[in-house]
Amino acid sequence: MRSIKLLSSLLMISITPLFINAQQVNTLYFMKDVPVRHFLNPSFQPETDFYLSLPVIGFTQFNVGNNSLSLKDVIYNDATGNTISFLNSNGNTLRFYNSLNANTLFRVDLQTNLLSFGFRHETAYWTFSLTEKTDGTVNVPKDLFQLSLFGTQSLQNNSFDFTKLQGDISMYTEAALGYSKQLNETWTVGGKLKLLIGSSNLSNSNNQLLVNASSTQWSVKGQGTIRYSGPVQISASNNNQSFSFTTPTNTAAWLKPYGMGAGIDAGFEYRINNRMKLSGSLNDLGFIHWSKNTQNYQYQVNSIFKGIKLFDNNSTNQTFQDVYNRLVSSNALVDSMVTAFKSSSGSKMSPNSYTTYTTAKLNIGFEYSLFKDKLSFGILSYSQLFKNIPIEELTGSVNTRPFAWLDASLSYSVFNGRMSTLGAGIGLKTGLLHWFVAADYIPFEKATLSLSDLGTNYPKINIPIPYNSRCFNLSVGMNIVMNKKEKENKFIKKPKNSSSLNLQNGLHQWDNGKDCNCD
Repeated sequence: MRSIKLLSSLLMISITPLFINAQQVNTLYFMKDVPVRHFLNPSFQPETDFYLSLPVIGFTQFNVGNNSLSLKDVIYNDATGNTISFLNSNGNTLRFYNSLNANTLFRVDLQTNLLSFGFRHETAYWTFSLTEKTDGTVNVPKDLFQLSLFGTQSLQNNSFDFTKLQGDISMYTEAALGYSKQLNETWTVGGKLKLLIGSSNLSNSNNQLLVNASSTQWSVKGQGTIRYSGPVQISASNNNQSFSFTTPTNTAAWLKPYGMGAGIDAGFEYRINNRMKLSGSLNDLGFIHWSKNTQNYQYQVNSIFKGIKLFDNNSTNQTFQDVYNRLVSSNALVDSMVTAFKSSSGSKMSPNSYTTYTTAKLNIGFEYSLFKDKLSFGILSYSQLFKNIPIEELTGSVNTRPFAWLDASLSYSVFNGRMSTLGAGIGLKTGLLHWFVAADYIPFEKATLSLSDLGTNYPKINIPIPYNSRCFNLSVGMNIVMNKKEKENKFIKKPKNSSSLNLQNGLHQWDNGKDCNCD
């Protein structure tokens, strides 16, 4: 039963919410007819004079992923066609371990629209949005995988560094006021001011967390902080030996804010010529100060303890039961670590307020257009930074707008698709409604997993699982739009009299009443 639980946990780690890389659907970046595209770059102006995005159905997106593993590293088909795990006797634990980065970042991001609208005023565009967001990241250092998979292979000295075992998950409401201005034929700039209303947060940081193991004793040395703010009440007993949790029974406690903060977005679009554009944005640069129902658990541990067996493993192949026993049962690592923290004389609880920072994202895009912008090629660089650990994604796309009612894009993301996924997006305008759906990682390779392989309590159902991508995301929406009106470009200056007419952008030119050549 324990091995079943561990297998389920590893599968959940591979395909559900604690996963990274892209925190946005990059395919949307060059889909110009999508009204809510300004979420990726605040300088982007919707093509319509007015749009209204309704709650939930107006704009919802989610992203789950990581920067190391695809499901193919966890389960895959062997030479006989059977689906096995990397810990199977025919699997390869070492290959799984070698596929890991020094730091494996797992991420979940959910964004749901509560209300959004925008309108044009001459060469400017105003937007307002009210959005519910969940933003979570956990970093797991490679040493933790090494200990759990291979144990303590040396009799005298086994050093593991867990300092970067850190995470941060926040739920908050974002109210944003945006403004985009076309300065001239070349430059368009935009920005957003944001009010962030925090609902809950759980985060930690380690200044140091080191484990050294030998055949006679283990030592743990560390210093760090675990922070919490939210509706659930947490109480600690004397000397922090135990904790209790109280869930509120009234709705008001769940809805009231527990933190307040602010943020900004800034972006630009530069038209190099009639065919080429360069754009960029810095989004979600902000903070939340948590001040309600806060708990800070600060620890400083320097403990030596015995009674834990040396984790020995003479084979690269093992079972989930072996890993579970190594970590959890028989007073192994988890129990011993908990005991060390409880006995630490430096630990203390305090209700002090604290501040967390939203994960900033940097977009740099380039687009080359053909056939009067009916076809274009785009490339987008997306970057973000979590506690000094960088994440980078590069997406190329082919975009087409053959009709006024159709906008489509086909994309490929370099670092996470592993040559087995494509991205795609489509937008349709039907009267006053604009519909769109987009995703960056649409798999065309899969493995078939039988749930009965997890244990006798599971039904005999075969499920296809995409296994060659590290991420999955999806963005959908339906918006009410007003048709774009034909407007005269104010940056094409009219002459004061007909004797000196000089129209730009390839129009005819006259000088002293004589025609000149056209472009």
